[in-house]
Amino acid sequence: MSENKELYQSPRESAEHRGVHSFIMANIMHRRAIDRWAISIGMDPDSSAAGIHRGQHRMLMYLSKCKTTPSQKDLAKCFEISPAAVAVSLKKLESEGYIKREKCSERSDSRYNEIKITDLGRKVVSESCKYFRHVDSQAFKGFSDEELDIFAGLLERVQENLKNIEPLPSAAEDECK
Repeated sequence: MSENKELYQSPRESAEHRGVHSFIMANIMHRRAIDRWAISIGMDPDSSAAGIHRGQHRMLMYLSKCKTTPSQKDLAKCFEISPAAVAVSLKKLESEGYIKREKCSERSDSRYNEIKITDLGRKVVSESCKYFRHVDSQAFKGFSDEELDIFAGLLERVQENLKNIEPLPSAAEDECK
């Protein structure tokens, strides 16, 4: 009997499950649409063996929006990766010709490099932005501005809730009702 009790979902749990499932499926479908485009331009979304990897692309897009060059430590914090992983990504972006690093004469720390996006990097950023806008406009076709605002607000609330998740209580502390 208790096994069946755990399988039972209340209407709210069922709605939560449907919402999470729908969100996950929309995310997967969005990623696939982006991947199809990435493959068509020679970008390998899953492997850094050839071309630019998805994570490096994200970093390039982020760098294109920065007014000042962030430190590797700042990039690591932003992308929730190690500073070593940032160094590897920047090295790959540089070796593929998307960025160049130059010593910054305005800083006293000689280890600090200013990151400049190359013409090739700017071309990738520009094409990416066009395609992302296209995919997003198709994904939200038929939505009103009000619906988009509500949708964004709901996702922001989910993000905030996920940031504050506490671990489940241990079995000894949990009382079955």
